Amino acid sequence: MSPTPDAGHSAARPADSALLNGVVYTADAAHTVAQAVAVTDGRIAAVGSDDDVRRLCDPATRVIDLDGRLVLPGFIDSHAHASETVGEVFGVGLKGLGSLEAYVAAVRAFAADHPELPAIRGWGWSNVVTPGHGPTAAALDAAVADRPALLHSEDGHSLWANSLALRLAGVGIDTPDPPNGLIERDPATGAPSGTLREGAQQLVDGAAAPFSSDQCAAGLRHFQRAVAGPLGITSVFDPMLVAGGPIFDAFEALQRAGELTVRFRAGFWLRSDLPLDEQLRTAAAERARHHGALFQADTVKLFADGVIESHTAFLDEPYADTPGDRGFPEWPPAALNAASVAAAGAGFELHYHAIGDAATAMALDAIAAARAAGHAGGRPAITHVQLTRPGDIERFAELGVTAVLNPYWFLRDDYFYDLQVPCLGLSRAEREYPMASFFAAGVPVAAASDFPVTVPPDPLAGIQVGVMRWFAGEAAAGDVLWPAERVGVEQMIDSFTIAGARAHGLDSETGSLEAGKSADLIVVDTNILAVPAAEIGSAKVLLTVFGGDEVYRAAQFTA
Repeated sequence: MSPTPDAGHSAARPADSALLNGVVYTADAAHTVAQAVAVTDGRIAAVGSDDDVRRLCDPATRVIDLDGRLVLPGFIDSHAHASETVGEVFGVGLKGLGSLEAYVAAVRAFAADHPELPAIRGWGWSNVVTPGHGPTAAALDAAVADRPALLHSEDGHSLWANSLALRLAGVGIDTPDPPNGLIERDPATGAPSGTLREGAQQLVDGAAAPFSSDQCAAGLRHFQRAVAGPLGITSVFDPMLVAGGPIFDAFEALQRAGELTVRFRAGFWLRSDLPLDEQLRTAAAERARHHGALFQADTVKLFADGVIESHTAFLDEPYADTPGDRGFPEWPPAALNAASVAAAGAGFELHYHAIGDAATAMALDAIAAARAAGHAGGRPAITHVQLTRPGDIERFAELGVTAVLNPYWFLRDDYFYDLQVPCLGLSRAEREYPMASFFAAGVPVAAASDFPVTVPPDPLAGIQVGVMRWFAGEAAAGDVLWPAERVGVEQMIDSFTIAGARAHGLDSETGSLEAGKSADLIVVDTNILAVPAAEIGSAKVLLTVFGGDEVYRAAQFTA
């Protein structure tokens, strides 16, 4: 490949840094593989051969000998709740503990260690531990009864509350289920039992004060330092922020202080149970506050449904274990259409959560309604897409909708066997999470972790699962989920780079290694283009560069 200098940078002065003697996958339109990269003033000055790039160096240029290692564009996570990291810093973590007894013990220990906290918040309990019915307030009371305790499930679609939190929120035996949620109840008494699903979570969430803007900022710093940098993540779409909340002050404060080492784009959560016009006005006012290059909020997120394991995903056919039950939509279809038209008319991008096949169809109908209303621009997206009608994949392509998929989940793991198979039946569960079909239909495909649902949100692991639909330690050898939906390594890399950039309107700035773009790049210890697929997930990021600055360097990388 010939050098690709950018006249505004490399021609003006020599390169600040140069990475030589490597394998450089650019993720450009031609899928070019080069040998070296030059960086000047935080931007890519040239991509080409070692000789090409050496011509741009002088004695002051910092030269890194890659010794054959792989260089990729910085990874883009197209749906990750980075702002939720505040709960990891200031709350109790339950992810991976594996039993109700372990959850209770962890909460008890955390509460004892933090007597100053007015409420106990946490996250990470799994529906696998208590299948069919969530954990109870009585169990949580045994850990903490003197303060409200609110613990979100690992998928974020359920809340476990203690008795005091229910009482403070005024949720009792006479409280009806909201249209978009479910209060689990004691079968003998009808009283709330302690788990609230989907929109019912909001009935109780106000029993504890939100984290402060300073706490949110600390959580974001932790995400950048401990999560994004070591995993090579340089851009994130955070999809579910509440307009006017403290997280916006935190993002803006970090941006103004020059502390952001990840490019963030954010989405406003539009709730079905609150007045639409007021939400859009508040979101528009919040959007207008944020003009910096590294943090902007110009998207709305709408939930079409919930999740399979709590029977809140909206399905075409009933759940296998509850005949007649198809779940339910988060919005009535006409209301989702109206909200989409209004949000697009206000200049917002549209981003939908859809798990069930009926919900995916609803989201596509809503996008079509916005198009029909004259809002033809934008880059709408639907995320998760666990179940899809075959014909709807073509509708993605026709409407120009990005499929934001979660390759980490393409596994026949415990979740598959313990929850999805009972809920869906084996034949339907075996046809979940298509990916190759989207590529084949010409649909833009971006990849995402849904962090903290996926921990760690390692794109290299996600790439392996997308290629193999299997991962050692997660599924038995040879137990592959829907093998026909496997895709290639380059397709997976593109889904975590340039496709993510396009999905969020960043493709002129980042997502590929091309002259003039921001120098967002990573060095990987293994050439994942050349090794057996089963080794991709073992590869490690050695260096993460954002805007030309090193934001992470592994201790063993001394080049």
